[in-house]
This record gives sequence, structure tokens and C-alpha cells, in this order.
Amino acid sequence: MFGVLFADPNMASDATYTAPGPGGASTPCRAVFRQPDTDWRGNDAEVTTPSRIAEVRVSEVPVMKEAGTLAIGGKTYTIQKASRPDADRLLWRLELR
Repeated sequence: MFGVLFADPNMASDATYTAPGPGGASTPCRAVFRQPDTDWRGNDAEVTTPSRIAEVRVSEVPVMKEAGTLAIGGKTYTIQKASRPDADRLLWRLELR
């Protein structure tokens, strides 16, 4: 199922993960990229901010490090948080900035 999703040009895009640090290795991959709004609530105040989320297959990038970068669509984002949220641990969920 993930193979079909990540192969579809309407759902996923070519991307490049680069490990943090000088001379970090670059790894080509496919990523599903979205920019949903995040609502923050507290003390009678509410703030909505944009967020950037990407999902990358673990089979393409087995080791994902925070502070690395993901280049997608001509822009480069820093990986703020990397986690594997799906039950089978097949995807990295990346919070980008």
C-alpha cells in the first residue's frame, strides 16, 4: 500500500535527506508533505500556527536524525522531530521548520 502512495506523483514528491553535521551523507527518498495548521489553546487564548509535516519510508532512510535536513520542492527544511507513529514502524513522521 505504501509503495503505491509514495509512487503517486499527486501524493508524494522526490526529496533528499541529509544527515546533520559536516559532510553529512545525502539520501534520495520520496516524501508525503503537508502543511496543516496547529491550534494552541490555553488561558482563554487561542493561536493558530502553520506546521510542516513530512512522512518518509523507513525502507528508504533507515536512520533519521533530528537536526538533519529534508530538501523537497526546491526548499530545505530542518528536522525538528523525527518519530515513527505507525503501528508497524514503516514511516518516519518528521516535524520540520
